[in-house]
Amino acid sequence: MKSFHDEMLEARPEIAEREAEFSAKIALAMELRALRDAANLSQKQIVTLSELSLEDVQTCESLAGGMPAPDLVAAYRSAVHKHTSLQA
Repeated sequence: MKSFHDEMLEARPEIAEREAEFSAKIALAMELRALRDAANLSQKQIVTLSELSLEDVQTCESLAGGMPAPDLVAAYRSAVHKHTSLQA
């Protein structure tokens, strides 16, 4: 029996194209969220530790949409690093 996902891909092949297109974005979003979770930080704490807005943080962690600008990603990672180095 085919899964719902497989049936959707068969009925709408453009979805498979979108999935491939967004795989890098999804991987980045999941990586950043895992970093934040490992540091036991909330999105608001990332905002406080960085110069990012809450919207920027949410864009970085979003599984959909375009890739965030490299400087946003760098600031996000820097905030997590700052927090973990303060905890050491």
